[in-house]
Amino acid sequence: MQFGISNYKEVTHHHVRSWVVSLLQLKIGSVSVRRKLSALSHFFKWLRRKIWIDHNPMVKVHLPKIPERLPKSIPEKSLHQLWNLGETGDVAGDFSTIRDKAMLALLYGGGLRRSELMQLKWQAIDFSRRTMRIEGKGRKIRNVPMNDIMIVVLKELKKATTDNWGEGIDWVILTDNGKPCYPKFVYNRVVRMLSAVTTSEKKSPHVLRHSMATHLMDHGAELNAVKEILGHASLSSTQVYTHNSIARIKEVYRQAHPGAHKSS
Repeated sequence: MQFGISNYKEVTHHHVRSWVVSLLQLKIGSVSVRRKLSALSHFFKWLRRKIWIDHNPMVKVHLPKIPERLPKSIPEKSLHQLWNLGETGDVAGDFSTIRDKAMLALLYGGGLRRSELMQLKWQAIDFSRRTMRIEGKGRKIRNVPMNDIMIVVLKELKKATTDNWGEGIDWVILTDNGKPCYPKFVYNRVVRMLSAVTTSEKKSPHVLRHSMATHLMDHGAELNAVKEILGHASLSSTQVYTHNSIARIKEVYRQAHPGAHKSS
């Protein structure tokens, strides 16, 4: 035994706290430590119910905090290789090529969730007002603005859809067979596109949404505006991108400031 204790009745919160410290010093992650403490807590609760102990040492033990995980984003330079369609707006190509560019435009340009992309219908897109009517989580409706490139790509997709599948198609994003898309289809196409421009391990439709929000914040967008575009219910969900932006500023400072590498 680490503390020379052979009877569970002798265990105090001091012993448990010391054990936690030793685990953290061994570089065991906070999530793993919390899982161990959870098992220990259940054990002592069981002993208490059996009346085999008169106190639970876990009551005074606080769980280690889990480090906040910032959303991953793709660098702007990498995304521009996919996003930049040229000043002429030339998006000529076959149906699948145009459709993939439209997916990128909606996920990154519009910040749509994958589910919102799959549910999007042509009637929700207003080219004259340059907006999309999106139904998000909890059936919350929001209007998402469209930029010039999004409009060009979506108009080209609408034409390609009509040419290939005829009039009266409701869904904006279709598979190569003209059927409404599904989650795995969207995921695979996005991963395929991102793999061509980045070696980042994290590649998914949601990463494009994170990237859009991060890049907006990097370029000085107001937090409330980003919140409305993303369809967040509260500012707390959007504020994580503020941390992302600050992290980027710190990295730029570290790399560029002449005194950043000098010890104080």
